[in-house]
Amino acid sequence: MTKVIDMKHLQMITMMCVICVTASCTTQKIAYRERFEDAKGYALYACIAHMNKFVDSTSFINKDYSGEYFVQLSSLSLEEIIRIKEYVNKECMNYWSISQNPEGNMIAYSLLVFTTDYYSIFYR
Repeated sequence: MTKVIDMKHLQMITMMCVICVTASCTTQKIAYRERFEDAKGYALYACIAHMNKFVDSTSFINKDYSGEYFVQLSSLSLEEIIRIKEYVNKECMNYWSISQNPEGNMIAYSLLVFTTDYYSIFYR
């Protein structure tokens, strides 16, 4: 009788361990996904602001305060935000595309190419 109780006890402990590990991994995956989404969003915001300043320093987009959301409410640390901003400022203009129409720009296309490459860094 003691062996049956011990076996049931062991099975219960094993199941609890499996449940705890699974929950922990799931929670970490969700937290990583949230941080990844915040990093993508902040990189997009920073690139839009940087390219708009390059084209037109009086642009209304320069009054966009979306960046404050990431500083105040995201799961990114200040160090991560600074590193993303430095990377964007250094790299995003390498993706600048020149419009065939001299009266316009290709900011949206440039952003698409930059963010596609930037996001792929996280998948490596």
